[in-house]
Amino acid sequence: MPKLKALEKKYSSLVLVAPTPEAEGAAKQFKTKHEVDYPILAGAGKTCKDWGVKGYPAMYLVGKDGKVLWAGHFENPELLKAIDTASAK
Repeated sequence: MPKLKALEKKYSSLVLVAPTPEAEGAAKQFKTKHEVDYPILAGAGKTCKDWGVKGYPAMYLVGKDGKVLWAGHFENPELLKAIDTASAK
């Protein structure tokens, strides 16, 4: 399974972001501690509720209409299938 940077390179229109209801300071600490290389959207409690975020890290593939097309861990091979399907639309 490709890492996040490889996915971003292959799918140039893909934007990877991890929503969290936590404050920006806590999100920055998590990002530094775990060497996270994708953006964390701090203070996103409403987004987390709307998308059904239950834990971290998790990735959400969101369509242009704002609907979640796929959810899971970024190393799940099903993500590539979901990206290809979304890209074909």
